[in-house]
Amino acid sequence: MEEYNLLVFNCGSSSQGFTVFRSSGKEEPEIPAFGKARNVATKTQAASVLEWNVSGEKGSIETDLSTHRLAAERIIEVLKEHHVRIDAVGHRFVNGGTFFKRAAKLDENALSLLRTCLPLAPIHNPNSYSVIEVCLEQMPGVPQYAVFDTSFHSGMAPENTVYAIPQRDAEEKGYRRIGFHGLSYQYVSGRAAKLLGKPLSEVRLVMCHLGTGGSSVCAFADGHSVDTSMGYSPLSGLVMSTRSGNIDPEIVLDMVRGGMSPDGVSEYLNKKSGLIGLSGYSSNLGEIIEAAAQGSEECSLAFKAYVSRLRKYIGAFLYQLNGADALVFTDDAGVKYPEMREAVCAGVDFFGIRLDPEKNRAYDRKSETCISTADSSVGIWVIPTDEERTIYNEIIAYEKQGH
Repeated sequence: MEEYNLLVFNCGSSSQGFTVFRSSGKEEPEIPAFGKARNVATKTQAASVLEWNVSGEKGSIETDLSTHRLAAERIIEVLKEHHVRIDAVGHRFVNGGTFFKRAAKLDENALSLLRTCLPLAPIHNPNSYSVIEVCLEQMPGVPQYAVFDTSFHSGMAPENTVYAIPQRDAEEKGYRRIGFHGLSYQYVSGRAAKLLGKPLSEVRLVMCHLGTGGSSVCAFADGHSVDTSMGYSPLSGLVMSTRSGNIDPEIVLDMVRGGMSPDGVSEYLNKKSGLIGLSGYSSNLGEIIEAAAQGSEECSLAFKAYVSRLRKYIGAFLYQLNGADALVFTDDAGVKYPEMREAVCAGVDFFGIRLDPEKNRAYDRKSETCISTADSSVGIWVIPTDEERTIYNEIIAYEKQGH
């Protein structure tokens, strides 16, 4: 088989990961290049930086990453400078609406449908689409694909997807709980099942995808998503970096009555709330934890609110699943901050969740590690996610089926 390089872009709300997978007939692809643009289009105390590793050569640069378009341009520049050939490009696209149930090759019709989906995830979909545009401009003729987060949650039961509004209106407008971070949950659930030595169809998990931008929790059983904290959009659920999470709808109505436009409310709740709104200092959980330890009352409140909302969802999902084989922490914040994991797992012996403080503090942020005590009836795991690998697998499967 001739070598085939697939560049995968993982566009988050405040980051942009990339990985080049090289297939050459082997069971596992090689990874000649990977990296991440951090602090993209967001406000933290840290600088925006692009990090990369190409054929073992590491590099990083502080640069203007005020948009995801700029981040994509910088990444493509690095790959061109290192003479990395790209044969196809895969993109994470958060919400494909009702149009996309699986991976799609991006022809003119598919691109038109993607544009229709832009309002469904206002701080994700437009960013991903801008990266697609950059790739089409800079790599004309190179096949482009999109893979969708929303597909993973399609197995949720109707009672977990409906909103309690007149159903005729809900069906007409498409108002239902959809769920997100599906690419991450697909990877992590598979890894957790293997680590626990159980078939995927038999494992019960509560998974916490805690990112630098968006965060959510997923209850998983019988081989599929049972419930998740996000709903119609990635705005609902947990306290996030700049997103409010759950909020009384009457507050939104009061904002509108007070003269805010719908777009103004969206901007306020998506980009000015969450940790940055509570603290007035940073949207970065690590910076919040550090400032709280130094005595900042605002940051202490932000951290406590973050943890409290997360504990509520974990508790609800443990009840919904009638227990779990494992509680899993993943993504950047999930693997980086032992203080957060310790706070989340404190004082919940009733559920049989017992964290080993030494294992938790010693975790190296890279390995797949159990951090619970030997007598914990629910395993506590830290499993780094690999959304890029899921995108690669989905595109390869799509091509093998003759599309």
